[in-house]
Amino acid sequence: MQTSTSIKTWSAFITAITQAFGSTKVQELAFEQLKWYKQTVNQSITQYYDKIIELCKKVDPVMPDSLKLKYLMVGVKESLKMHVALQDPKTTEAFLLSAKKIEDVLSITKTNNELSDNDITIINATGYQNQVRDRATFTRTSNNKFNQKNPWNANASRTRTNSSQGIPVGNNANRQNKFSNSTRSTQKLGACYNCGTPGHYARDCTRPHFQ
Repeated sequence: MQTSTSIKTWSAFITAITQAFGSTKVQELAFEQLKWYKQTVNQSITQYYDKIIELCKKVDPVMPDSLKLKYLMVGVKESLKMHVALQDPKTTEAFLLSAKKIEDVLSITKTNNELSDNDITIINATGYQNQVRDRATFTRTSNNKFNQKNPWNANASRTRTNSSQGIPVGNNANRQNKFSNSTRSTQKLGACYNCGTPGHYARDCTRPHFQ
């Protein structure tokens, strides 16, 4: 009733009621959030900028741009803060432009570093495989050269191989060959297997065995 003469429209009435009886709780909460708000690790600079500007408007719809800029600088993450400060932006729009450029450059650098690490891993793995292959080739070549310079070593290796396969070598082979030849001759002549004399069998032989 006291202001009825100055309030002529509905919008003017709402403004007057809000100013006279409206709660300041929303403004206080926005101010507390604005003081402590920080850019998170996965939050882009654009998202951070929009959030700070929104809180500034809730706290004070006519807040000066210089004060908004201070809040932006305080809460930006450390990886961007130093680079943006070197650009010395004078307005909130200049802050956003500089911060976006720096964020893009850092993102490209990080991607290149990750690719470089993968390339180094691949190169190391390839180098290790080449070393193993070269070592095996060197070992075979060295063994061949050593055998060429030392024939007795190659003969000894073949002798060991033949022995492991059950093939008689050396004096043992000669003795076995002689025994086999003697046995075949005895069988052809019909002689005694014990003494070699024809006319009787080994079971009837009176001579000592293998005398």
